Amino acid sequence: MKKILLFLLSVVPAFASAQHLEKGYHGFADLGYSKCISQLDPSTIEITTSHGYQFNPYIFLGGGVGFDFTGSCSWGEVDRHAFEKRDSKVDIPVFFNFRSNFTKTKFSPYFDAKVGAYLNNDCYPYATLAFGCRCSIGNNMGISLSAGYKYRKATVEHLEMTSGNKYNNYQYSFYYRDETGYSLDGFFVKAGFDF
Repeated sequence: MKKILLFLLSVVPAFASAQHLEKGYHGFADLGYSKCISQLDPSTIEITTSHGYQFNPYIFLGGGVGFDFTGSCSWGEVDRHAFEKRDSKVDIPVFFNFRSNFTKTKFSPYFDAKVGAYLNNDCYPYATLAFGCRCSIGNNMGISLSAGYKYRKATVEHLEMTSGNKYNNYQYSFYYRDETGYSLDGFFVKAGFDF
C-alpha cells in the first residue's frame, strides 16, 4: 500500500504541474469530422490551421484557414431525380480564432471559437464553437480533443419541373436551380496539435 501511495504521489504532480504557455507566436493544426443535422445530412472531414499570438497562458488570438471535404448528398426523389442535391465539394473557410485555456495545468480544459467566411461557397459565413481538453507534451506544445457545433450554409441544387402539352400528353422536363443559403449546421469532433 505504501508503494502505491508513493507512486501516486510521484506521478500526480507530473500530470498536474503548471505548464506555462509562453507569450508569443503559437500555432494549431486540427483534423475533424462533422455530421450535418439538415435533411441532406452530409458528413465532412475538415482540416484547419490557426496562427497567432499567445498573450498569456490563458488567451490566444489569431487567424486561420481550413479545408472542408464534404461528400455528395441528396434528399427525396421525383421520377428518379433527387429533389435536393449537392455534389462533393471542398469548401475553404478563413476565420478569426479565439481560444481560452481555463487552467495552467498539464491537462487543461479550453474554449475555442472561430468566426469567418468561405472563400468559395458563395462567401457564406462560417463559425464554430467548441469545448475541449489540451494535454501539454512539451515546451509550448500540446495535443487536444474537442467537440462542438458548426454553423454553416451552402448552395444546393433544387429540382424544378415544367410541363407542356405535346400531342395531348403531358410531358415533364426536369432541371435544377441553385437554392442559396441552405443550412448545413452540425456537430463535430476534432483532434489537434499545437506548437
